[in-house]
Amino acid sequence: MKRSFLYLIAMLFTALAFTACGDKNDDPAIEPTPEPEPEIQAKDLAFGLEDSEAGSMEIPFNAVENWKVTSDAIWCTVSPTQGTAGNDKKISISIAANLTKEARTAHIVIKTIKGEKPMVNITINQPAMVEKPSNDIDTNAPIGMQYTASGLVKKIDVGWNLGNTCEAGIWDGWNDDDLNIETNWLSPKVKTSKEMFTALKEAGFNGIRIPTRWYLHADADMKINDRWMARVKEIVDYAVSQDMYVILNSHHDNWYDRLPVGYNEADIRKKFETMWTQIATYFKDYDEHLILAGANEIIKLKANGEEDWGSPNDANIKFANDLMQLFVNTVRATGGNNAWRCLMVQPWAANPSNALNDKFVMPTDSKEGRLILEYHCYDPYNYAIAKTKHDVSTSDYNAISNTFSKLNSKFVAKGIPCIMAEFGSTQDNSDKNKQSTFDNLRADYHTFVVSQAKQWNIPGFYWDNFSFEGNGENFGILDRKNCNFPARAKIALKGIMDGLNK
Repeated sequence: MKRSFLYLIAMLFTALAFTACGDKNDDPAIEPTPEPEPEIQAKDLAFGLEDSEAGSMEIPFNAVENWKVTSDAIWCTVSPTQGTAGNDKKISISIAANLTKEARTAHIVIKTIKGEKPMVNITINQPAMVEKPSNDIDTNAPIGMQYTASGLVKKIDVGWNLGNTCEAGIWDGWNDDDLNIETNWLSPKVKTSKEMFTALKEAGFNGIRIPTRWYLHADADMKINDRWMARVKEIVDYAVSQDMYVILNSHHDNWYDRLPVGYNEADIRKKFETMWTQIATYFKDYDEHLILAGANEIIKLKANGEEDWGSPNDANIKFANDLMQLFVNTVRATGGNNAWRCLMVQPWAANPSNALNDKFVMPTDSKEGRLILEYHCYDPYNYAIAKTKHDVSTSDYNAISNTFSKLNSKFVAKGIPCIMAEFGSTQDNSDKNKQSTFDNLRADYHTFVVSQAKQWNIPGFYWDNFSFEGNGENFGILDRKNCNFPARAKIALKGIMDGLNK
């Protein structure tokens, strides 16, 4: 919502007056005349919103009695819903984005609890969504590269992450060929196969994200070995050969995405350019089914080496901005289809709030309309990552919706599409007697997130780490060994697909 409601506070302050009639009779011999109930004069307020986007407002008022509030529209929610008599009361109204082609009206009434007499009548009129013109095709591009970023993103329904696989690190006990790193974080140790992607496609996924760590397969100057390049290509081909879209990134390359204290930016930039020159050159003949993504989640380290997920400072934001500009420049310089390829860039920590920060800057590009913004959604964090599930509150769901709406306003509506490259929630194994409840809550969450993102043409890629048992982060839905979906995972999967089809 573009309009600010702060200036309305003084104007809207509502004095709810009442008057009493009749004189009190002190003669005990005469039956006193009952005093009438206070006469409440209701105040009428009306608001015409400027646009169809999500937003909120606050209404202050005075109440002569205990009160409650009702709304006749599910898209217009109020908090709190009741309160006591007194001055300087306040309600907050949360307004969802209007994604329909029809204008709509909500009626909110603050009334007494005792007699249900209206004290404030509020009318909110929200206009219909205005469809933006589409520029999905660029006929000047070579055949196979003609979809712009906006057009390409619309072709992706929902995606899946090959998590904890090509981005795996070295754990104790590993001393084998570097190609075996692929199974180092998996149990059982199952290598990626084409059959896995076939099962995913049959389930409704048409996008695969391949998180990939490169420096463990490279020398000190970031010269990546040919065998690792060939293995990653093989996995990309498993998907592309089945008409699936692929995101290939740099993931857990800790020499730049976990910034140590006193880092050498010049050295990082040199290695980063070397790395992406090799990757882009190796894959430059692929058509638009391949999207290259500059990074994953760039954060900094504390002095003691712990990860710091706190708010970035100006220097952090500039570092990430500059690195994404270098990524775009480097890929474009390799020519071929990379001159037209859709590229995906990330804000600090891939956090949408950092993308909405005014200091975040999208890279400039030699090709117009070929950049995509990536972000990750594990909100609310205490649900998505929690080992014990609970109901997600209306306010949490509203916060997710508002984030999508804000991303649409700042990026999607301006021709910069977004991809939710990671989302999901863990399977709750804490109580076998409550598994059905837990699994349905998980499915409901998936349905909500996917359906809300879809409203803005934002496809999501489910994070799957092939983990089902124990009390860890069990995001698994695909049994990679048998290329199917276990019973409990089918419920989570259904939630995703219900969101896609909602």
